[in-house]
Amino acid sequence: MRARLFMVVIAALALLPSGAVGQEQGNDGNLFRLDGQRWEAVDGYGVRVSVAPNGDPWVVNSRNEIWRQVSNGSFEKLPGEARDIAIGPDGSVWIIGTDSGIYRWNQNNWDRVQGSGVAISVDRSGAPWVVNAENQIYHLVNGRFVMMNGRARDIAAAPDGAVYIVGTNNEVYRLAGNDWQSMGGTAERITAGPNGTVWVVNNARDIYRWQNGGFERMSGNAMDIAINANGQAWIVGGRGGGGRFGDFNRGRGRGRNNN
Repeated sequence: MRARLFMVVIAALALLPSGAVGQEQGNDGNLFRLDGQRWEAVDGYGVRVSVAPNGDPWVVNSRNEIWRQVSNGSFEKLPGEARDIAIGPDGSVWIIGTDSGIYRWNQNNWDRVQGSGVAISVDRSGAPWVVNAENQIYHLVNGRFVMMNGRARDIAAAPDGAVYIVGTNNEVYRLAGNDWQSMGGTAERITAGPNGTVWVVNNARDIYRWQNGGFERMSGNAMDIAINANGQAWIVGGRGGGGRFGDFNRGRGRGRNNN
């Protein structure tokens, strides 16, 4: 009986995607992909997510491991460790390492560049925007980081050239010239896609999307959110259900993000 039970356990494990087995840790959230109007669960876990131009997610888990989804839907573990990750519309991949260093993927490993940070995003030219531990904002220009005006906790560079931040007061701002214009609402994490699409996650893990001049509440909850230049969106959901709340509910879910 004991031998038969052991064989059943082995058989069950064999049916699980290898990436999901190796990737999940106790503090990770489930991974979800936006499919039309629903968040669809995917076999993957993490705490940070970014989306490649082809729609594949790259994920950092709670052990700082870096994983990317490959063509068959499984996840491949990459070298290195990270705290944040960002992918530009040109496909360039950047991370903030566990040493707070800034690194770029060279298709085999990570190349260290100058500077340090805690949050990162990548603009349409492949240049990173970085927030450091002092909440200062830097942009890579002609091979060197230039400090920008303002202070932030998180940052998002959009494929149309717009840049958004979560300020130190957790309010959301858009770059207007050399200054930051308030958009209202508060957030912890922010991402920006095409056509002025801005999504945020607040401190209650609620998801909001910029629509019709304001932030509207969307279904689900998340630890992190990412969208690429083609509008493909992914979230790292909560362990208690994440994005499994079904369709966007415009009737009951609409409301300002004024937390």
